[in-house]
Amino acid sequence: MDVIQRNFLRLLKSGAFGLREQIEPMSAWKWNRLYQLSQMHEVCPWCFDGMKNCADDFFLKIRPEQMQLWQQTVKEMDEEIPREEEQHLTNPLLNRKLQHIIEEQKDTPTLELLQNIIRLARFILTQGLNMRYLVELGIYLRTTKDQIDYEQLKDWIKKLHMTKIVKLEAALLVCFFDFKPEEIPFSEAVVNSSAVNLAENFLNTSSKQAAEWYFTQGKSVFVTSTNSGAMMWHVRHSAKYMNYFPSEAVTNFIANFAHSLSHIEE
Repeated sequence: MDVIQRNFLRLLKSGAFGLREQIEPMSAWKWNRLYQLSQMHEVCPWCFDGMKNCADDFFLKIRPEQMQLWQQTVKEMDEEIPREEEQHLTNPLLNRKLQHIIEEQKDTPTLELLQNIIRLARFILTQGLNMRYLVELGIYLRTTKDQIDYEQLKDWIKKLHMTKIVKLEAALLVCFFDFKPEEIPFSEAVVNSSAVNLAENFLNTSSKQAAEWYFTQGKSVFVTSTNSGAMMWHVRHSAKYMNYFPSEAVTNFIANFAHSLSHIEE
């Protein structure tokens, strides 16, 4: 993990969870890279709050024009309409179970936590890690911890065959945001060398590369990708994380492949 990523996590932890760690010195170019990383993960407001919390830190040296850029970006994000997302799974059998749970447990804190878990899990399978979803999961868990039926949640996780992917999410909360294992009573949070390596790999993942994976009609009769490297990345990524949620991973890959083909002009 390089200095940009370390400072990114420090600001994010400060802005989202009120944790304070000393900032490491960086050049203007590196601060710009941190801004880009914050944009990619959709966490600019939390990082900006972290900057304000660490304003007296000796090494927090950001040029006025960069601060203006941060302020403008945060303002634009604050004006965005919140995204309403209905969670679903691509595996038909698991999705039926999920929809049955949603119908029975509308608007309960436990269901909302499950939906946060599923949102993050599906993104991990498709693109890697969206830090916004992980932060939202952590914030929701800490602010509603006394309202959650953890036994019910564990039962749902088991029914949806999500035990392994939820363990990974729990480990990420511990690795990135210093959660204690006892704060995640619905899953075992095992932080070992493998979990740490995965966490660092997630920070190196390019969401742009993942997003460019879709097919178009070329001049020839062959179907080509707009970015063959991104396509191969997606294949390797899907295979890499298949073991964490095998029941969903295969159908998720097929669904994304089918969606890619839908861009082909007839």
